[in-house]
Amino acid sequence: MAHVLVVDDEVYIRELIKKTLVSQGHTVVEASNGNAAIETLESHAVDLAIVDLVMPEKGGLETLMEIRDINRRIKLIAMSGKIQTGGDSIKGLAQQFQIDAVLAKPFDIDDLIRLVREMA
Repeated sequence: MAHVLVVDDEVYIRELIKKTLVSQGHTVVEASNGNAAIETLESHAVDLAIVDLVMPEKGGLETLMEIRDINRRIKLIAMSGKIQTGGDSIKGLAQQFQIDAVLAKPFDIDDLIRLVREMA
């Protein structure tokens, strides 16, 4: 099972993802913003990071790039409710920044579980 870092400024989103993934046997650590995510990586080894793109303090894209610089083996899922995730622009963005997958909010729990299973 995977060790997952969930980064989102919305506590109920973090709790939903954590509860879902823990029920599937994964270990989950949380961070409420990009700065906290980078601090968390200093003390927790993770296989996968799920990062919201729109957050205060340090945005998700900057956070994803920093995580990629820290450890290139961590799988990255960007999520957003503010950006259309099906278009060519987001796919290009994902390729440019080496993001492994994009998850639209609101998301289907089964899609989240499937995506994490594929990445783990």
